[in-house]
Amino acid sequence: MLLVPNRKQHTWDMYDPMTNKFKEISKLHIPYDKRFGGSSQGWLLTVNRDFTVTLYKPYSTDHDSAIINLPCLFPPEVEDGDLEGLEDMREYCDQHIYKATITADPLINPNDYMVVVIYLYCWKIATISPGRDNIWRKIDPNEEIFSDILFNSNKFYFLNHNHDTLSSYDSREPYCGTKVTWNHSDNWFGIKSYIVKSFEGDILQVLRRCEWNDSLTIRRTTKVNIFKLDFVDGGVKRVIVKSLGDVALFLGDNSSIYVRASNFLGCKSNCIYFSHDTDLISYGPQGFPCDCGIYNLGDNSYKKFTLLLDDEDSTIISKMEAQPPIWIQPTLNL
Repeated sequence: MLLVPNRKQHTWDMYDPMTNKFKEISKLHIPYDKRFGGSSQGWLLTVNRDFTVTLYKPYSTDHDSAIINLPCLFPPEVEDGDLEGLEDMREYCDQHIYKATITADPLINPNDYMVVVIYLYCWKIATISPGRDNIWRKIDPNEEIFSDILFNSNKFYFLNHNHDTLSSYDSREPYCGTKVTWNHSDNWFGIKSYIVKSFEGDILQVLRRCEWNDSLTIRRTTKVNIFKLDFVDGGVKRVIVKSLGDVALFLGDNSSIYVRASNFLGCKSNCIYFSHDTDLISYGPQGFPCDCGIYNLGDNSYKKFTLLLDDEDSTIISKMEAQPPIWIQPTLNL
């Protein structure tokens, strides 16, 4: 499901791309006026003005257990006495985390889960184990800029912004990592890159090629390529994936979702469902989130979610600049 802000009611609506309709659900217990810095295991993640972090479970029937407060996450440094600079950082605090993943549902495994984030202009990585010591710890990323994160077989994988390096860390001892690189001819500008775990345990890299208008306010997906990363002889060989078969991907600011399409009525196989995710590695507003749609890997076609473009009051999309839509996995039957 795609969470979409409803400005008239100051809440969030649930858009179902399988039916091209909004779901009739009760009010979700999540903040309206924030960007979500991540979506994983059915939880949403936000950063507050004091740079503490909060997790929300929108569908939980127990409101008290549906909110988890985490400590302050290494706020940006400003010069002593620079109150204006500090206020600017607080103004865009919800941009502090670029992406996040949770290793297990905190309601099911309250003492055995980790939250891992890419933060501070995508330069930094940190982990926390709320059920143990509840302390944020930095992982040294060796001055990389990161675009995505994946948890697979007790390891964290981080893909760099140039989409040619994959760093890995053991979740049980995440302070000594390894990395592999590969050569490619892709120009990194104009490409969004994601990593996904398949049912077989393989790691897939998805390259989403985008174009912008001259003012960089409107974005359009033009092409998608998928590769399987084969780890051989201490390196990586990329093998092109021509078909996903009975699989659909859901990609965006969320932790990547990989599902069997036939298990969900109306879900299109061999397709990638995209939300319009964060473009710039900076504090500040983004362009209008107009690039939400379905890419068919079979015929290389891309179709936007038409319902999100039709609205009597201007456009729904134009209202999402500060609160872009984000995928979330429902844990209840909606």
